[in-house]
Amino acid sequence: MLISLATMNFRLCHLLREKLIKSGFSIEQIIPGEPPSKGSILVVTTEEEHKTLQTDYKKLIVLTNSEILDISRAFPKIMLGIEGKRIWECLIIGVDPGQTIGVAVITDSCLRSTLETRDIGEAIEYILEVIEKNPTKMAIIRVGSTGGYRRILILNELLNVKPDDVTLEVVDEVQTTPATFQDVKEAIEGGTRDGISLQAGKDASAAMEIAFRIGESVKSPETWTVSDGELKEIQILSRQYSRGKVTISRELAKKVAAGLLKLEEAIEQQKSTIN
Repeated sequence: MLISLATMNFRLCHLLREKLIKSGFSIEQIIPGEPPSKGSILVVTTEEEHKTLQTDYKKLIVLTNSEILDISRAFPKIMLGIEGKRIWECLIIGVDPGQTIGVAVITDSCLRSTLETRDIGEAIEYILEVIEKNPTKMAIIRVGSTGGYRRILILNELLNVKPDDVTLEVVDEVQTTPATFQDVKEAIEGGTRDGISLQAGKDASAAMEIAFRIGESVKSPETWTVSDGELKEIQILSRQYSRGKVTISRELAKKVAAGLLKLEEAIEQQKSTIN
Protein backbone atom coordinates (compact mmCIF):
# COMPACT_ATOMS: atom_id res chain seq x y z
CA MET A 1 0.00 0.00 0.00
CA LEU A 2 1.37 3.38 -1.07
CA ILE A 3 1.21 6.52 1.11
CA SER A 4 2.07 9.91 -0.39
CA LEU A 5 3.84 12.50 1.77
CA ALA A 6 2.92 15.92 0.35
CA THR A 7 5.45 17.98 2.24
CA MET A 8 8.82 19.65 1.88
CA ASN A 9 9.58 19.00 5.55
CA PHE A 10 12.45 16.57 5.01
CA ARG A 11 12.83 15.71 8.70
CA LEU A 12 9.16 14.71 8.84
CA CYS A 13 9.50 12.70 5.63
CA HIS A 14 12.52 10.84 6.96
CA LEU A 15 10.87 9.93 10.26
CA LEU A 16 7.53 8.94 8.71
CA ARG A 17 9.22 6.99 5.93
CA GLU A 18 11.22 4.98 8.46
CA LYS A 19 8.18 4.16 10.63
CA LEU A 20 5.74 3.46 7.80
CA ILE A 21 8.16 1.27 5.83
CA LYS A 22 8.73 -0.83 8.96
CA SER A 23 4.95 -1.31 9.05
CA GLY A 24 4.91 -2.60 5.47
CA PHE A 25 3.85 0.52 3.54
CA SER A 26 5.44 2.01 0.42
CA ILE A 27 6.22 5.73 0.58
CA GLU A 28 6.59 8.53 -1.95
CA GLN A 29 7.33 12.21 -1.38
CA ILE A 30 5.49 14.71 -3.57
CA ILE A 31 5.43 18.50 -3.74
CA PRO A 32 2.32 19.81 -1.96
CA GLY A 33 -0.38 20.29 -4.60
CA GLU A 34 1.00 17.68 -7.00
CA PRO A 35 -1.20 14.64 -7.71
CA PRO A 36 -0.15 11.41 -5.98
CA SER A 37 0.86 8.33 -7.93
CA LYS A 38 -1.83 5.94 -9.08
CA GLY A 39 -2.58 3.48 -6.30
CA SER A 40 -1.81 5.88 -3.45
CA ILE A 41 -4.28 5.22 -0.62
CA LEU A 42 -3.59 8.37 1.42
CA VAL A 43 -1.94 11.79 1.21
CA VAL A 44 -0.26 13.23 4.31
CA THR A 45 0.65 16.91 4.63
CA THR A 46 1.23 19.57 7.30
CA GLU A 47 -1.11 22.32 8.52
CA GLU A 48 1.15 25.04 7.12
CA GLU A 49 1.40 23.43 3.67
CA HIS A 50 -2.30 22.55 3.63
CA LYS A 51 -3.15 26.26 3.69
CA THR A 52 -1.32 26.75 0.38
CA LEU A 53 -2.77 23.75 -1.46
CA GLN A 54 -4.67 24.43 -4.68
CA THR A 55 -5.51 20.75 -5.14
CA ASP A 56 -8.16 18.77 -3.25
CA TYR A 57 -6.96 15.32 -2.29
CA LYS A 58 -9.70 12.72 -1.88
CA LYS A 59 -8.11 11.08 1.17
CA LEU A 60 -6.01 13.53 3.16
CA ILE A 61 -4.47 13.66 6.63
CA VAL A 62 -3.24 17.05 7.92
CA LEU A 63 -0.67 16.88 10.70
CA THR A 64 -0.57 19.55 13.41
CA ASN A 65 2.68 21.09 14.65
CA SER A 66 2.62 18.89 17.77
CA GLU A 67 2.18 15.78 15.61
CA ILE A 68 5.05 16.86 13.36
CA LEU A 69 7.31 17.13 16.41
CA ASP A 70 6.10 13.81 17.86
CA ILE A 71 5.83 11.04 15.26
CA SER A 72 4.29 8.73 17.84
CA ARG A 73 1.25 11.07 17.72
CA ALA A 74 1.25 11.32 13.94
CA PHE A 75 1.36 7.57 13.29
CA PRO A 76 -2.02 6.68 14.92
CA LYS A 77 -3.64 9.58 13.05
CA ILE A 78 -2.31 8.21 9.77
CA MET A 79 -3.59 4.72 10.63
CA LEU A 80 -7.04 6.22 11.29
CA GLY A 81 -6.83 8.04 7.97
CA ILE A 82 -6.10 4.81 6.11
CA GLU A 83 -9.28 3.36 7.59
CA GLY A 84 -11.22 6.56 6.81
CA LYS A 85 -11.92 7.19 10.51
CA ARG A 86 -11.40 9.98 13.03
CA ILE A 87 -11.70 7.73 16.09
CA TRP A 88 -11.42 3.99 16.75
CA GLU A 89 -14.50 2.06 17.77
CA CYS A 90 -12.47 -0.09 20.16
CA LEU A 91 -8.89 -0.17 21.45
CA ILE A 92 -7.74 -3.40 23.14
CA ILE A 93 -4.29 -3.85 24.67
CA GLY A 94 -3.25 -7.42 25.40
CA VAL A 95 -0.51 -8.06 27.98
CA ASP A 96 1.36 -11.34 28.42
CA PRO A 97 3.07 -11.03 31.84
CA GLY A 98 6.18 -12.89 32.90
CA GLN A 99 9.94 -12.38 32.76
CA THR A 100 9.53 -11.02 29.24
CA ILE A 101 6.36 -8.95 28.95
CA GLY A 102 4.54 -9.03 25.63
CA VAL A 103 2.17 -6.20 24.67
CA ALA A 104 -0.11 -6.17 21.61
CA VAL A 105 -2.22 -3.19 20.51
CA ILE A 106 -5.47 -3.96 18.68
CA THR A 107 -7.64 -1.25 17.13
CA ASP A 108 -10.96 -2.25 15.54
CA SER A 109 -9.90 -5.94 15.42
CA CYS A 110 -6.55 -5.22 13.71
CA LEU A 111 -3.10 -5.62 15.25
CA ARG A 112 -1.35 -2.22 15.11
CA SER A 113 1.82 -2.50 17.19
CA THR A 114 3.68 -4.76 19.60
CA LEU A 115 6.28 -4.53 22.36
CA GLU A 116 8.45 -7.06 24.16
CA THR A 117 10.38 -5.95 27.25
CA ARG A 118 11.63 -7.27 30.59
CA ASP A 119 11.03 -3.87 32.20
CA ILE A 120 7.62 -3.51 33.89
CA GLY A 121 7.96 0.27 33.93
CA GLU A 122 8.59 0.39 30.19
CA ALA A 123 5.54 -1.81 29.54
CA ILE A 124 3.28 0.39 31.70
CA GLU A 125 4.59 3.57 30.06
CA TYR A 126 4.00 2.08 26.60
CA ILE A 127 0.40 1.09 27.48
CA LEU A 128 -0.41 4.56 28.83
CA GLU A 129 1.12 6.22 25.75
CA VAL A 130 -0.95 4.00 23.44
CA ILE A 131 -4.14 4.95 25.31
CA GLU A 132 -3.27 8.65 25.23
CA LYS A 133 -2.44 8.76 21.52
CA ASN A 134 -5.21 6.58 20.09
CA PRO A 135 -8.64 8.24 20.30
CA THR A 136 -11.29 5.56 20.82
CA LYS A 137 -14.87 5.09 21.93
CA MET A 138 -13.93 2.16 24.18
CA ALA A 139 -10.60 0.97 25.63
CA ILE A 140 -9.81 -2.35 27.35
CA ILE A 141 -6.56 -3.69 28.83
CA ARG A 142 -6.46 -7.50 29.06
CA VAL A 143 -3.74 -9.14 31.14
CA GLY A 144 -2.93 -12.85 31.04
CA SER A 145 -3.59 -14.98 34.13
CA THR A 146 -0.03 -16.33 34.58
CA GLY A 147 3.23 -14.57 35.45
CA GLY A 148 3.27 -14.83 39.24
CA TYR A 149 4.10 -11.71 41.21
CA ARG A 150 5.01 -9.81 38.01
CA ARG A 151 1.41 -10.13 36.87
CA ILE A 152 0.29 -8.74 40.24
CA LEU A 153 2.71 -5.82 39.90
CA ILE A 154 1.43 -5.05 36.40
CA LEU A 155 -2.23 -5.37 37.35
CA ASN A 156 -1.99 -3.27 40.50
CA GLU A 157 0.11 -0.60 38.80
CA LEU A 158 -2.40 -0.37 35.93
CA LEU A 159 -5.23 -0.01 38.46
CA ASN A 160 -3.43 3.00 39.90
CA VAL A 161 -2.47 4.79 36.69
CA LYS A 162 -4.98 3.91 33.95
CA PRO A 163 -7.73 6.39 33.01
CA ASP A 164 -11.02 5.72 34.82
CA ASP A 165 -12.89 4.96 31.60
CA VAL A 166 -10.47 2.18 30.60
CA THR A 167 -11.57 -1.34 31.57
CA LEU A 168 -9.00 -3.75 33.08
CA GLU A 169 -9.50 -7.52 32.72
CA VAL A 170 -7.68 -10.76 33.55
CA VAL A 171 -7.81 -13.39 30.81
CA ASP A 172 -7.34 -17.17 31.09
CA GLU A 173 -3.94 -17.65 29.48
CA VAL A 174 -4.14 -21.38 28.72
CA GLN A 175 -2.72 -22.15 25.26
CA THR A 176 -1.93 -18.56 24.32
CA THR A 177 1.88 -18.91 24.04
CA PRO A 178 2.88 -20.19 20.57
CA ALA A 179 5.08 -23.26 20.53
CA THR A 180 7.07 -22.54 17.37
CA PHE A 181 8.35 -19.68 15.23
CA GLN A 182 5.82 -20.64 12.53
CA ASP A 183 3.00 -20.33 15.07
CA VAL A 184 4.26 -16.85 15.97
CA LYS A 185 4.47 -15.80 12.32
CA GLU A 186 0.98 -17.07 11.52
CA ALA A 187 -0.52 -15.42 14.63
CA ILE A 188 0.99 -12.02 13.80
CA GLU A 189 0.08 -12.20 10.12
CA GLY A 190 -3.44 -13.33 10.97
CA GLY A 191 -4.02 -10.29 13.16
CA THR A 192 -2.86 -7.62 10.70
CA ARG A 193 -4.44 -5.92 7.71
CA ASP A 194 -3.18 -6.81 4.23
CA GLY A 195 -0.08 -4.77 3.45
CA ILE A 196 0.81 -4.14 7.10
CA SER A 197 3.90 -5.90 8.42
CA LEU A 198 4.86 -6.41 12.06
CA GLN A 199 7.76 -8.31 13.57
CA ALA A 200 7.32 -9.80 17.04
CA GLY A 201 8.29 -12.78 19.17
CA LYS A 202 6.20 -15.34 20.99
CA ASP A 203 5.42 -13.06 23.97
CA ALA A 204 3.88 -10.35 21.76
CA SER A 205 2.01 -13.02 19.83
CA ALA A 206 0.66 -14.45 23.10
CA ALA A 207 -0.37 -10.90 24.08
CA MET A 208 -2.33 -10.66 20.84
CA GLU A 209 -4.15 -13.91 21.65
CA ILE A 210 -4.94 -12.55 25.13
CA ALA A 211 -6.29 -9.32 23.61
CA PHE A 212 -8.84 -11.25 21.55
CA ARG A 213 -10.22 -13.16 24.57
CA ILE A 214 -12.89 -11.89 26.94
CA GLY A 215 -11.68 -11.72 30.57
CA GLU A 216 -12.98 -10.94 34.04
CA SER A 217 -13.03 -7.33 35.18
CA VAL A 218 -10.50 -6.25 37.84
CA LYS A 219 -11.52 -3.35 40.08
CA SER A 220 -9.39 -3.83 43.21
CA PRO A 221 -5.75 -4.79 43.91
CA GLU A 222 -4.88 -8.49 43.87
CA THR A 223 -2.58 -10.26 46.33
CA TRP A 224 0.05 -12.96 45.86
CA THR A 225 1.82 -15.38 48.21
CA VAL A 226 5.36 -14.61 47.24
CA SER A 227 8.37 -16.97 47.36
CA ASP A 228 11.85 -16.06 48.63
CA GLY A 229 13.12 -16.01 45.05
CA GLU A 230 10.37 -13.63 43.97
CA LEU A 231 11.09 -11.33 46.93
CA LYS A 232 14.71 -11.13 45.81
CA GLU A 233 13.57 -10.31 42.27
CA ILE A 234 11.38 -7.46 43.58
CA GLN A 235 14.33 -6.15 45.57
CA ILE A 236 16.53 -6.27 42.47
CA LEU A 237 13.76 -4.53 40.53
CA SER A 238 13.66 -1.76 43.16
CA ARG A 239 17.41 -1.30 42.71
CA GLN A 240 16.91 -0.92 38.97
CA TYR A 241 13.96 1.48 39.33
CA SER A 242 15.88 3.70 41.77
CA ARG A 243 18.92 3.65 39.48
CA GLY A 244 21.06 1.95 42.06
CA LYS A 245 20.20 4.30 44.92
CA VAL A 246 18.29 1.90 47.22
CA THR A 247 17.20 -1.69 47.59
CA ILE A 248 13.91 -2.07 49.42
CA SER A 249 13.64 -4.34 52.46
CA ARG A 250 12.02 -7.78 52.39
CA GLU A 251 9.03 -6.42 54.32
CA LEU A 252 8.48 -3.69 51.76
CA ALA A 253 8.95 -6.25 48.97
CA LYS A 254 6.20 -8.38 50.52
CA LYS A 255 3.85 -5.39 50.53
CA VAL A 256 4.65 -4.72 46.87
CA ALA A 257 3.96 -8.35 45.97
CA ALA A 258 0.71 -8.24 47.92
CA GLY A 259 -0.45 -5.17 46.05
CA LEU A 260 -0.43 -3.03 49.18
CA LEU A 261 2.28 -0.71 47.84
CA LYS A 262 3.37 0.44 44.41
CA LEU A 263 7.06 -0.25 43.77
CA GLU A 264 7.74 3.49 43.56
CA GLU A 265 6.06 4.01 46.96
CA ALA A 266 8.18 1.25 48.50
CA ILE A 267 11.31 2.89 47.10
CA GLU A 268 10.35 6.25 48.63
CA GLN A 269 9.67 4.60 51.99
CA GLN A 270 13.06 2.90 51.87
CA LYS A 271 14.73 6.24 51.03
CA SER A 272 13.05 7.86 54.03
CA THR A 273 14.64 5.32 56.38
CA ILE A 274 18.07 6.25 55.03
CA ASN A 275 17.59 10.04 55.33
